[in-house]
Amino acid sequence: MSRTLELLQSHVSDRTQWHFVVLKDADHLALGECSDSGNPAKLVAELQLAAQKLRGRDLITDRAGIVGALARRVGEQTGQDAFVTATLMGGLEQLLTDHAAQAAGEPVWKWLGGSAPAPVPLYANINRVPGGRAPGDVAAAAAKAVAAGFCVVKCAPFDVADGDRSLAATGLRRLRAIREAVGDDVELRADCHDRIPVEEIHQLLPALEDLGIGWLEDAVALDRTRDLRALRAATSIPLAGGELMFHAAEADIAASEGLIDVLMPDVKHAGGIERVLSIARGVPELAVSPHNPSGPVATAAAAHLFSVCPNATELEYQFGETPWRSDLVGGLERITEGHLHADDRPGLGLTLDTRHPSLRVLWSTAL
Repeated sequence: MSRTLELLQSHVSDRTQWHFVVLKDADHLALGECSDSGNPAKLVAELQLAAQKLRGRDLITDRAGIVGALARRVGEQTGQDAFVTATLMGGLEQLLTDHAAQAAGEPVWKWLGGSAPAPVPLYANINRVPGGRAPGDVAAAAAKAVAAGFCVVKCAPFDVADGDRSLAATGLRRLRAIREAVGDDVELRADCHDRIPVEEIHQLLPALEDLGIGWLEDAVALDRTRDLRALRAATSIPLAGGELMFHAAEADIAASEGLIDVLMPDVKHAGGIERVLSIARGVPELAVSPHNPSGPVATAAAAHLFSVCPNATELEYQFGETPWRSDLVGGLERITEGHLHADDRPGLGLTLDTRHPSLRVLWSTAL
């Protein structure tokens, strides 16, 4: 059987490039997303190595062995190299899952053993909405998300300084502008991206509590347990983290001591759909909200988890970055009133418009 494996890049904005792995054969087109690896050249190099292990194999009966080999490859590396390889593994695992579920004639949620899912609740991440980063610009982006039906909005207020103000002061101005724009009935969350010193976070806590911040994300990394304990003791604001995790053990101490409230594994960076499911099932005491500032393929992959993961609560959605997002997948990403609607199409339930003008082939090989 003739099969082709490709890596496609979709140019979304000056900030964002989505990366998709695509398997084509006579019967199926299977998809996975490996965006945000931080190193496309390394991504291609690792995919070339992975393709050597895929060539000539039965991708359904050998699926577990292939995924295991990919995980071992992650374990052979450290630092950024391991992160890129883990992200590629996430995309390839999504692809293999999509392929297997399509072959079975089942949507991924059913293939995983779930029942028909309810619409998946989303929250709007407004970090990449085009425009400036002045408080008024960020507030306008939040207002657009609310007008589109989202009742929960997240921003990264501390990413970029404004003039000679500190990151902390800049972020607080942005959050206050958003709260004024959207009112008190909209939940507002702050992603700190571990950008500001923990001492400054503590100084900000009274103001953040007064603003009714719904959660603080990555205020302190999961492995900084001493700082997490101090922050947990200092505030009642829910704490979220874990977006770059790969191993379930990375959350063990934080979960066992109640240092975080929301765990955020990502179907890309954590190595795929079933790996995120395993991580979530290992911490039933925590809410799980998959990290997902991603394109439509990773969004669909994460959404399929919800029917089989009782502690999955809601899914991140990258709001407003481009108007053609759903067009890229045949109009099949359907969102109304802040909810993603799955259906019973086999696999992930998506097609890919390979002629879309945003796409180009980075690499291709026969399998």
